[in-house]
Amino acid sequence: MSDSCCEPAGAIAAALEKIRASGGRVTEPRKAMLSVLIKEHGPFSAEELHKKIGVAGCDVVTVYRSLQAMEEIGVLRRCDFGDGTYRYEFNHGEHHHHHIICRVCRSVETLDMCVADGLERLARQKGYQNVTHTLEIFGVCAKCAAGK
Repeated sequence: MSDSCCEPAGAIAAALEKIRASGGRVTEPRKAMLSVLIKEHGPFSAEELHKKIGVAGCDVVTVYRSLQAMEEIGVLRRCDFGDGTYRYEFNHGEHHHHHIICRVCRSVETLDMCVADGLERLARQKGYQNVTHTLEIFGVCAKCAAGK
């Protein structure tokens, strides 16, 4: 994405343009969801986003549908932390990261690096197309390990 997309306003504008270009509707709930996901980073579940956006007249079903639609066109990435709840975060394009999740308190920290890019290149060399990966690390955070 371009440099302007690194700033929250630029990222939101680029995401809204991608929604329009795909034939999607730009609605107040979608704008609010993107704003939260970009400014507060996420990842957030549909229920968490519903609480955070506070858009009158927006029910949680609308949030679910909007998240799915924005994921399908690549505006959002879905995260699966193995607890039965999908969480979503803004898709910053080529730059991606992974997470470490506490098994006790379920806190999430971003790991701002990727060790699997070489594996993706190897898969492409073998003829695979549309190669992606997910990698999440699970452990017990220092706070939970200390029993606090």
